[in-house]
Amino acid sequence: MNAMGPSTTSSGHYIDGNVRDRDCARRAPTACAVRFRRNRILSSCMLASVLAIFAVGCTRTDGGGSPSVSRDTATRRTTLRFDVAADPTNLNPLFAHTDAGNVEGQLAHLAFEPFFDLDARGNPVPELLETLPTVANGGLSSDGRTLVYRLRRNVRWSDGVPLTSRDVLFTLRAILDPRNPVGSHEGYDLIDRADAPDVHTVRFHLARAWAPAVATFFTYGTSPQYVLPEHALARAGPLATAAFNAKPTIGDGPYTFVSWSHGDRLLYRANARYWRGAPAIARLDVRIVPDPQSNLALLQSGDLDFNLVAPVQADALKRGAAPLAYAYTPTALIAGLALNVSHAPLDDARVRRALAQSIDRDGISKKVTLGAYPVADSDRPRFSFAYDARVREPRYDPAAADRAFDAAGFRRGPGGMRAKDGRPLALTYVQFPETTTGVRAAALVQRELFERGVDVTIKSISNAQLFLPARDGGTLANGKFDLAYVPWTMGADPDDRFLLACAGGVKNYMRYCDRDVDRLETQAAAEPDRARRAHAYAAIDARIARDVPIVYLFNPNYIYAYARRLHGFAPNAFVPTWNAYAWRLR
Repeated sequence: MNAMGPSTTSSGHYIDGNVRDRDCARRAPTACAVRFRRNRILSSCMLASVLAIFAVGCTRTDGGGSPSVSRDTATRRTTLRFDVAADPTNLNPLFAHTDAGNVEGQLAHLAFEPFFDLDARGNPVPELLETLPTVANGGLSSDGRTLVYRLRRNVRWSDGVPLTSRDVLFTLRAILDPRNPVGSHEGYDLIDRADAPDVHTVRFHLARAWAPAVATFFTYGTSPQYVLPEHALARAGPLATAAFNAKPTIGDGPYTFVSWSHGDRLLYRANARYWRGAPAIARLDVRIVPDPQSNLALLQSGDLDFNLVAPVQADALKRGAAPLAYAYTPTALIAGLALNVSHAPLDDARVRRALAQSIDRDGISKKVTLGAYPVADSDRPRFSFAYDARVREPRYDPAAADRAFDAAGFRRGPGGMRAKDGRPLALTYVQFPETTTGVRAAALVQRELFERGVDVTIKSISNAQLFLPARDGGTLANGKFDLAYVPWTMGADPDDRFLLACAGGVKNYMRYCDRDVDRLETQAAAEPDRARRAHAYAAIDARIARDVPIVYLFNPNYIYAYARRLHGFAPNAFVPTWNAYAWRLR
């Protein structure tokens, strides 16, 4: 598609994509506008701003070397090496999809920047924005329906072209264009009109107040988005098939894409035009290593400078000789078992509760993660303002599980396995081999369910295949499972409709639908008062704990092992690459 051409979105918006003409921003910035007219009137609600959140780092290096130093040594002093768990499917952040390793999110942060980021402690860090919009600074209207974004004046694309409000409007049109297979339109589809009073100011006008707006637009939302370069893409043809998707050579982040050898590695170089100044590390060598044992060996040998490690791996590393340091990071990730409620007998809540009572989640946390990943009972990270410690899913209780299975009609046969009307209680459990923790958890769950008379077959599917969209044959999106180990990355805001909504829940792999939950989700998203929002989310969590479409396992504290020569490394709750501009080598 040509993102400049007019179109009608699937949500009923009309997009005036011409933005008058290509020179309008220079002649009359106020004429640059994108208008969205809804085909029905939406009721207005009140709102206020939002956030609740979590990593830091900084400084520089000398990078030199004497003429006598070998080329390999000189390269080592100027090149940082790390890995991702899978080959990306797309390098255009517009189309990034979230898998268990957040591969495309990690890479996007190298070459592109959000409106604002979050440091290791969850503090907002303005990136493309001079400041976050609030009611106090005039960036957020009192009714919550108008947001004003003021862009930094010194940001340029890596080819030297200034980043302006035109780029933001261009990207907004691309997000809402139905021809573009973006991960989610959530929130963006509430924007009735967007305009640019000048080249450094953008205004979004919402059809109704939406509390997650500030924490979602062009930052860590359901489908994180980044501003794209209009001058590079406006005439590139359909964005879904643009060369940029595999070769995004123009960006605004601290690093610029150089090359991608599929299945092997990606290379990046420091962006000399980065607004903070060129990073201290000249090159990044990002290897593609799906096997967790292989990347552990590379880390130990010094061929990788950092890597996410499982708690059992960290324990072994600390007893070894490798000179490593460790970063411990609370995450926005919630790992659990998705129960496909469209498959009998998982459509019976009694069976789902019995499964939950059969699984020793505390034991899994201790045995698999050495207690480093605390047990979760909802999709709220512990740092979220909506986290309620009183919410409890069914606890491990084998006797209660046996009674519940019996009540649902699944009784033990002569061999001890359960069946109902001659049909065995047999389930397919899918998991991906790239996770040491997930693989070990699957084995324990299989054993514990076997002890309760449930026959579980484990099916191993690659991280990439498991999390692909339905149109690309993704296992989860197409519902080809009974139980699935899924790490869900939650947003900076507690809005979780993407996970639990009856319609539009892009990560609702469970096919769960409860009208009361939908009503509470709508109420919470429109509520300006944080305490009232938290109350609504607690009510949602109580219903999920009752219905058990997900058996929550843990909210991990990630452990990153890194070479002591790397400084400024401070992962946040979402990605380890958020502050790549601050990394330096010694």
